[in-house]
Amino acid sequence: MMEPITGASASERANANENANATRSRWSVVFAYALLAAVTQLLWVTFTPITTAASSEWHVSVDAVGWLSLVFPLVYVLLSIPFGMAADRWFRGSLLIGGALTAMGALVRILPGYEYALIGQIVISIGQPLVLNAVNKLAVLYVRPEQRANAIAAGTASLFVGILVSTVTVPFLLAWQGMSAVLWTQGAMSVFAAVAMYVALRQAPVFEVDEAAETSSGFGLSAIATLWSQRWVRLFSLLLFAGFGIFITLATWLEVLASAIGFNAQQVGIGIGVMTAAGIVGAALVPRWALRGQRARVVVRFSLAASVLLLIGLAVGMPQWMFISLLALCGFLLLADLPVMLSLAEAKSDPQSVGAVTGLLLLFGNLGGIVLSLIVQLLLGHRMVAIGVLALVAILILPAVRWLQTAPLKIQRDRNEQM
Repeated sequence: MMEPITGASASERANANENANATRSRWSVVFAYALLAAVTQLLWVTFTPITTAASSEWHVSVDAVGWLSLVFPLVYVLLSIPFGMAADRWFRGSLLIGGALTAMGALVRILPGYEYALIGQIVISIGQPLVLNAVNKLAVLYVRPEQRANAIAAGTASLFVGILVSTVTVPFLLAWQGMSAVLWTQGAMSVFAAVAMYVALRQAPVFEVDEAAETSSGFGLSAIATLWSQRWVRLFSLLLFAGFGIFITLATWLEVLASAIGFNAQQVGIGIGVMTAAGIVGAALVPRWALRGQRARVVVRFSLAASVLLLIGLAVGMPQWMFISLLALCGFLLLADLPVMLSLAEAKSDPQSVGAVTGLLLLFGNLGGIVLSLIVQLLLGHRMVAIGVLALVAILILPAVRWLQTAPLKIQRDRNEQM
């Protein structure tokens, strides 16, 4: 049911809209944020492509090196919601703390020894939700309403840019000057990104939210319950759990799942690179287009359908050109789902709770990756069953897409005002 709009006359609303249109977006803040967000992901996957080398460097097990990456989603699940609420109440302070923790953790990793690498990763993982959960709130505060989908797309696409840059550059840096080259280079990048974010945030927000409403808004379990009581929040959480979860699971276990149909590690590596690169393009370009009419439903449906096609191909076999093509299609659509959902969430959320909503949605996206990856890991001895579980998740979620309300609530309210 549409909520009535009260409290402001038509002339006051017209003046507010005219002032908003006259205000220029602060894209320098968006770009600085995109850089910092990319760095958090770059640091997350640092040791993924060099697991064996890191194990030999520090004389620890491969599983121990794996924890350097696994700590990120685990900490994110624990801290995502409270840190999303922190973004609502103390936006600039929480984002600056997130940037500082990112830089500090990257510098700690430079100290020799596995224990310092682990401590550094934990520090970075604590800062990560403070950074990532700020994407929608930053758009609300610094970007004009009609441009916010572009800002959210830029902030989201940067995550996958960071992953791709790390995956490509780390092996070369390791071969060039060893582990120290990797850690020093990424440490310098982290400090630069944190400083750039600090400088950018010296600009005051150009779109202020109601401070009185923000102060009186809930902060705790009651606030979470209020958010969860909204059907669209539950629906978006479910869709991200499935879509983003499938992407993370495929990126994690694709080599194992594809080896049985004749693809080697090099071919799978190329495929994952293509999938991630296509995802960057999709996350950057699709959201603005998807927010018109019923296109968001089309994007989500096709992303799930493409996933099912890829999984069928992994089960029965396929030529390499089809393998690469389906991975590119899945990356383009699945990674676009995240900024599409976040853009719709920004349009539906109250400005005072947009950070908490972002934290809740990203929590379920990461939780989907953890749960589905663990299920597939347990079923690796039964490859067809593991593939079938992922396909079943996508198929079961497909009917729920019809409930996706694609017209942003703010647009609907504007239309109601004009009637």
